[in-house]
Amino acid sequence: MTMNEHEIRRERNSDEPTTRGDRSPPNATDSDAVSSPESSRTRHSRRGFLAMAGVGTAGVAASVLADPARAADGTADRGIETPWLERDGNVLRDPTGNEVVLRGVNVIDPARTARSWRRPLSATIDHATDPNRNWYARIIRIPVQTGDIVSVDTDDGSVSGEPQNEVDPGTFTKAQLEAYIEHHLRPVVEYCTEVGVYCIVDYHRHSDTSLEYTDPDLDEEVRLFWNTVAPEFADDSHVLYEVYNEPIGPYAGQEPGEEYDVHGADAEQTWLEWRETAQPWVDTIRDHAERNVVIIGSPRWSQYTYWAPHHEFNGENLAYAGHVYAGHDGLRPLGDYFGEPSEQVPVFLTEFGYQGDAGTPLTGTTSEDGAAFEAFFDEYDTVHPQIWCFDPAWQPIMFDSADDTQKWDLLGGEDYQGEWWQTYLADRRTDDLPETNGGSDSIAVGDYEARDTDGDGRYEDITGDGETTHEDVDAFFENLESDGVQTNPDAFDFDGNGRTGFSDVIELLRNV
Repeated sequence: MTMNEHEIRRERNSDEPTTRGDRSPPNATDSDAVSSPESSRTRHSRRGFLAMAGVGTAGVAASVLADPARAADGTADRGIETPWLERDGNVLRDPTGNEVVLRGVNVIDPARTARSWRRPLSATIDHATDPNRNWYARIIRIPVQTGDIVSVDTDDGSVSGEPQNEVDPGTFTKAQLEAYIEHHLRPVVEYCTEVGVYCIVDYHRHSDTSLEYTDPDLDEEVRLFWNTVAPEFADDSHVLYEVYNEPIGPYAGQEPGEEYDVHGADAEQTWLEWRETAQPWVDTIRDHAERNVVIIGSPRWSQYTYWAPHHEFNGENLAYAGHVYAGHDGLRPLGDYFGEPSEQVPVFLTEFGYQGDAGTPLTGTTSEDGAAFEAFFDEYDTVHPQIWCFDPAWQPIMFDSADDTQKWDLLGGEDYQGEWWQTYLADRRTDDLPETNGGSDSIAVGDYEARDTDGDGRYEDITGDGETTHEDVDAFFENLESDGVQTNPDAFDFDGNGRTGFSDVIELLRNV
């Protein structure tokens, strides 16, 4: 990349709303004149077991009080199942062995959303997953920017000051990060559960070209980040972790005028140096989160994906990230840099895209670059693509919001990627989806069909709706003596004592 490209990359994250007088007409099915999900959600009291459970433990009482708000508009029923995914060679599989490919979008930093003119981020996720607006994102990538962590008040989670993407390594504190998680990241991750979509929690640095990934202060910061974040979502099957958005240097060819070849021996040494540096960060995540898929980027803004299968990181359930925009001519054909490795290891293209007037390296068109990306994804159909960015300001943009309202109009035509990506996701809305039991392996529990949502042999999803909530605790308690439970004791032995009884109801409640 040239210095001009670095400057443009910074502009990707501008918060100025973008006015587009030459855009194509907005898609009528994509109108965003809808209420925020928060405004339509209600809390409801518990019946059955929860109403009776004066069991005398603070933990159970806390569980009852912590009943999560449910969407009143049916959003919880429109998504997909999000069971644990396991790597098998170059693919990810669900508990039944089905191959899963996760296609979706990037959104912007949750705290940045809270401080800007935008609607709540939950409303954006609602939009990206809403079939009524012809959107079928199956995964949402959530960038966590160091500058936005610093903006969070540790007392009440409010955000203030001038927005900035990045701060020097070591600037944000553990207390600020914990407040960020509590007030901004955790609610978004939980909302992804409600609508039925996977999400990537992404440690997001990309613009300071002088910051080397070998910097000791950076090392300390990344370890702090993942020591704090990884355990937060270790029990959430729908959460994947991306170790480091875009490490920059050192890399072969970094000096101006120096020849550069991703496939060359010097580039291989760059990958090995990166692996030595980042392996402890991967280990930090895995120390806290045994099952979540971990996605690993690479130097030069995550463009060294080619070397992943040649020198893999150590660990289980690992995947590798690639980033490429329309103007990265040196990374063509795409198959040579991102497709070939996808035939040996799981590859997530967690950033890509184009925009007609965005400047290098983002400049591109639908007929040329949209078509090239689509052809690449069709040829290398195990790649998991997440386009950047489902937003009207962070480039390449997908929407227009010229009057700073919360109504977004979809952009398309030759210059904008919104309509193209909407069509792409809609056309593949039933492809490569995860399941928990293939639709047949269930156990009748009263009037319900209980299911094993995570492949551990326990049928925690009593109601069979694809998730485990307090409704399942109610149903389990009410049907504890049913034939389905009594004749399949191992499937409902949640406390592991070798039999099924009231203590299993309590254990299921504790884990909701």
